[in-house]
Amino acid sequence: MVDVLKIAIAATIAAVAVQANATSVALGAGSQSLTLYGQGPVAPGIGSFKVGQGSSSYDGTTSTFTFSGAISGGDPGFNSGTYSFVTSYAGPDTTEGGPAAPRAQSNPANTNQFYYTFLDPTTTITLFLDTPGQKYAIPLVAGGNFVAGTGFDFQFTTTSCTGVAVCGQNNVGLTPRATIAGPVTIGASFTIATVAPGVPEPASWALMVLGFGLVGVSARYRNKVVVT
Repeated sequence: MVDVLKIAIAATIAAVAVQANATSVALGAGSQSLTLYGQGPVAPGIGSFKVGQGSSSYDGTTSTFTFSGAISGGDPGFNSGTYSFVTSYAGPDTTEGGPAAPRAQSNPANTNQFYYTFLDPTTTITLFLDTPGQKYAIPLVAGGNFVAGTGFDFQFTTTSCTGVAVCGQNNVGLTPRATIAGPVTIGASFTIATVAPGVPEPASWALMVLGFGLVGVSARYRNKVVVT
């Protein structure tokens, strides 16, 4: 009976073992555009934006934005398939990004980059991956905060501008109501819990359940011996 107990415990450990893997994925440009709405300077020579991410819809309560396209690369198991990069926040979208739209500013070290400076507490960003092996819904931002262990970046593939003589990201940011828009590629990284290799197949699960039963029998038997 002791041997049965050891086997059942080993099977249980194998069944529940998980590991957290740092994963990266490259998302190809979708048909939707990232739009930065100029909000004016926040420091000498440094522009600010509201960010409109992808195609938008408003259901009377929440604005939802979607980029979608094909996965173009990444770690094994995450390097093919399709994706949807979905952002939502409470309130309407407007021609200047909406009152609760994410806000950002140019990076002083490189004005062709931007980083978020405000995410409304209702903001969520979720990455949906449909890979040949599995579907994933990965939270990147929840409650207006980045989820620990996650990150992402955008890279314009082509751009068009309104309201500025020279089309450039920081020029738009320095100019209220100017815009820069175009499709983007996205690089995302996250930590995801995956089942460790060697998880029992259905037949093994059956043997494990049988093992649990034998453990129960063993426990009852030992109890009876003690009582006697």
